[in-house]
Amino acid sequence: MERKILVAIPAYNEALTIGSVVLLSKKYGDVLVVDDGSVDGTYEIALSSGARVIKHPQNMGKARALKTAFEYAVGMEYDVIVTIDADGQHDPNEIPKLLKPILNDEADLVIGSRFLNGAKKSIPLYRRFGLWVLNSTTNMVVDGDLRITDSQSGFRAMRIKVVEEILGMNSNGYTVESDMLAHLSEKGVRIKEVPINVRYDVPNKHKKNPVTHGLEVLAGIVGLIGYKRPLLLFSTLALVSFIIAGGLFVWAMEPFSEGRVYMTQAVGAGIFTIIGIQLFIAGLTLNVLAKMVRE
Repeated sequence: MERKILVAIPAYNEALTIGSVVLLSKKYGDVLVVDDGSVDGTYEIALSSGARVIKHPQNMGKARALKTAFEYAVGMEYDVIVTIDADGQHDPNEIPKLLKPILNDEADLVIGSRFLNGAKKSIPLYRRFGLWVLNSTTNMVVDGDLRITDSQSGFRAMRIKVVEEILGMNSNGYTVESDMLAHLSEKGVRIKEVPINVRYDVPNKHKKNPVTHGLEVLAGIVGLIGYKRPLLLFSTLALVSFIIAGGLFVWAMEPFSEGRVYMTQAVGAGIFTIIGIQLFIAGLTLNVLAKMVRE
């Protein structure tokens, strides 16, 4: 039986690249562009390239754009949806690689990873480090033995039942990719990664500073860790506090052989010790509450 496939492209001011992404994607399914309040002609170019276009009246963020696409896919009874970025970083001709595990019933969600099979060589070093941090923190909230190599990839394919699960989430920020993985792994969704190539020479003058964006994503993921793994988060913070307390204590005791101590450092050591104890107790308490909520 032939599957109904939708290629969904969230876009914000992507007039320079949206046309080519749509034209290349049309070979593999119906194309939907969610224009998230663009003011540069993205809507008109996407429409003239043959895509179905839904336009938000204002910029509402990627999470809301994806939700619009998911609602459309469910309402139109598609079997599989592929999400791909509008800026040309992803190659639509690699869509079949993401579809294959789903069509062969090997996975429910497939993620295109730039870190498999040596593809990471083309990634700038600062991006590689930032993505390593985000991947490591995301894996802290992913259930089971699953370890994701490219948690922030927006190039994904998923069954419609996965889309229905995602629509039940509450994610409105930059952490939508990590939120999906945390939620879906908890539900037992089969997740697989396949290698893809990513271009970094595409026009991106309107894009947010990658460092600022990365810090915003990291802050969101840390909040997610606090919700799903409160003991891990608060124990880590408590450990940092105890290390600072230990350093201050050693400093305070430097003149001890002379019969005195540095009082400011000694008081600081005491304060950080108390903070560490409180953080650890808070982690234990929140961990119990989190388990009660999940049960």
